[in-house]
Amino acid sequence: MRSSISRIFLPTISHYPVNIESILAPDRTRCNIVASSRKKALEEIATHLAATLEGIDAEEIFTRLVNREKIGTTAIGEGIAIPHCRLDGCNSITGGLFTVQEPIDFHALDKTPVKVLFVLLVPVDEVKEHLEVLAMLAQRFESQDYRNSLITARQNDDLYRMATIEPTTDIRQQQG
Repeated sequence: MRSSISRIFLPTISHYPVNIESILAPDRTRCNIVASSRKKALEEIATHLAATLEGIDAEEIFTRLVNREKIGTTAIGEGIAIPHCRLDGCNSITGGLFTVQEPIDFHALDKTPVKVLFVLLVPVDEVKEHLEVLAMLAQRFESQDYRNSLITARQNDDLYRMATIEPTTDIRQQQG
């Protein structure tokens, strides 16, 4: 898969100094959230993220994520979405990784319902690192093995472990 994000960002960023562990934590990684729509999924995610982050309001996260989706879908295809928004009070790029119990229509260009959401909360003035994180994620999500390892994870700690495996590691060996 050559995602729209990778077509846009990979040619302009020559290295990926950001690693996934610098933005994702186990307490922001959840399997099988229950949501019947894109909006409900974003609401559930906003509530969970706010509970793990001091000084960040769930309603603010939700509103910003929904407003970003109104601009255009954050689904990149193959069942993956990277919802993201800028937030006042956010001091560093913060990620959350979620799988959904039932795939959700995110209006992806390839029409594939979303199963995995990697959400990014970004400081208002952060641009370069934001692009680097998007490029790093796009590169990881190009791997079918990587996508499948996230989709098939059944426990939060397994999802986190599979998400943080270095791209050079054979994911199939880690699943065993």
